[in-house]
Amino acid sequence: MNQWTDIHIHILPSVDDGSVNLEQTRSMLEIAHEEGIIHIIATPHYGVGYINPDIQELQKKLELVREEAKKIDPDFQIDLGNELFYSEDIIEHLKKQKALTMAGTRYVLVEFPVFESFRNIRTGLHRLLINGYLPILAHVERYESLYRNLDRIEELVKLGVYMQMNITSILGGFTNQRSKYCKKLMSNGYIHFVATDSHSDHNREPRMIKGVNYLSKKYGIEFVNLLLVKNTSQLLSNKYI
Repeated sequence: MNQWTDIHIHILPSVDDGSVNLEQTRSMLEIAHEEGIIHIIATPHYGVGYINPDIQELQKKLELVREEAKKIDPDFQIDLGNELFYSEDIIEHLKKQKALTMAGTRYVLVEFPVFESFRNIRTGLHRLLINGYLPILAHVERYESLYRNLDRIEELVKLGVYMQMNITSILGGFTNQRSKYCKKLMSNGYIHFVATDSHSDHNREPRMIKGVNYLSKKYGIEFVNLLLVKNTSQLLSNKYI
């Protein structure tokens, strides 16, 4: 059986635009497990100035999801993080533990507006780095200022930023040109994680196998293990990749 880790998924019930209730969460867990996912980091949205569920509520929801996961498989693990919408105040919220790192590590999953300038993306990620965090740029393939600018991607990677791509993007989740760009990012070794970024059990469900099969054929199973086992293990161990 495959034992992959999904580091970006909106599976906690009734906390953001992901799962609407525990029943849907249970269904998402079943799909994920069938797809070979054995470890999940739940990443509800968090933004400064937005209505965010407090940590106590998230912990309660986490325990409910863990109980459901154990019913499916005693080895099915669920951890907690956030998908952080970047703003200048997000670092203060992280330090005060209002916003969450990934599974209690120094890693943080961070997103920006799709049309954010490269200068602002770079500045924000650099601020996270100098404050001791290890930023993972969520769904790197979406940002217009990075699209087809491999030199900018390389600059961010050299800075110390990790890149996450949604697994469906490699299969043509975008236009044909954008899919070619996703494949180029993969071929150049700029992607450190693939994840489902799933939001429900019927639209953007937590599917992994089809994308993994494509990656295995094109790049080899060792490459898949790097993205979904080795790198995620380093993250969970709070170690550099």
